[in-house]
Amino acid sequence: MARELRSPSLSGSAHSGAWWVQAAHQPAEVGAGLRLLATTSPVTFRQHAGSAGWRTELWVPRRVGQGAGLRAVSQERFREGFGHARSYVARHMHLAVPHAGSPQDGFDLGRWLANLRAASAGLPPEYVRALAELDVWWNPPWPISWQRAWHRARAHTLAHGPVSGDDNLEGLPRWLERWLRRQITEYSHLAAEQQQLLAQLGLTAAEIDRFHAWPARRRSVMHGLEAAHDYAARHGHLAVSQPTTHDGFALGKWLNLQRHRQRAAGRSTRLGRQLTALDTWWNPPWPLDWQRYYWAARHHLYGLSDGVVWWPGRPDEDQTHQWLHEQQASWQHLHDKQRELVRSLTADA
Repeated sequence: MARELRSPSLSGSAHSGAWWVQAAHQPAEVGAGLRLLATTSPVTFRQHAGSAGWRTELWVPRRVGQGAGLRAVSQERFREGFGHARSYVARHMHLAVPHAGSPQDGFDLGRWLANLRAASAGLPPEYVRALAELDVWWNPPWPISWQRAWHRARAHTLAHGPVSGDDNLEGLPRWLERWLRRQITEYSHLAAEQQQLLAQLGLTAAEIDRFHAWPARRRSVMHGLEAAHDYAARHGHLAVSQPTTHDGFALGKWLNLQRHRQRAAGRSTRLGRQLTALDTWWNPPWPLDWQRYYWAARHHLYGLSDGVVWWPGRPDEDQTHQWLHEQQASWQHLHDKQRELVRSLTADA
């Protein structure tokens, strides 16, 4: 029953004297009925005695008949929503619309679809077929947020290629890497259809096996620190390029991953502080190639420290002299700390 209450205690409020339900929580039939009542004239009132005294109520008579009017309203509402759904699919290729998304063209498609999913068991078969033709996964048996994330991941793989398990998901955007790692962890608990959808991204069961077999994954953080400590002691720095391996350990990839994690954290992590103790500039705000040239120039100018040896592929003496000239030419573009490092090379040269 919808009724209007007149009470002094309610005067002055935003919805004074009315039973009010947010539009997002109103089924389509009730919303249409309330709008109809709001514009219907004349209206019928009756007096009702209560503990607070007499009050006037809006009286709504009971509906009689077979409900053909409500069916017509429901069909019209579905046609309206379906038109918006078809337009959305034309733009986005799916119907995984957020429940609380902003209305488009004055229509809350997300709430409309959420209401249909909630009442899917009682929907007319023709409604279900029509929506499935637009998007077969418009009402998946898993959370719609999962489906929405899958569509976002699918768009990335269509643009950049399928994901691979043998590279530890490196090079992917942080949001996609986190989501895929969660799917890998929960893979055995996913529905068969979800596993098939992940396969369309490239993440098959075989790729997940390759992910778990990635060589560096079998090493703990302590193994990485041990390799970094040994490399720094042997070569005097940690300006390691990504392909570098050290005693069979993928040190370059491991250090690159730690750099990404520390930059994403926006602060020095505990592991980062341990690496900084080995090499102050293990994670510089400038390219690593510049840092490797700095170390080569330092070793060429002052000689190698006791126990330190050259690393494979280091720049030779002529290359480092040329590099120093280039730093002078581009002095105004250098970072303040880069200038300090260059000054430390040329102070006694």
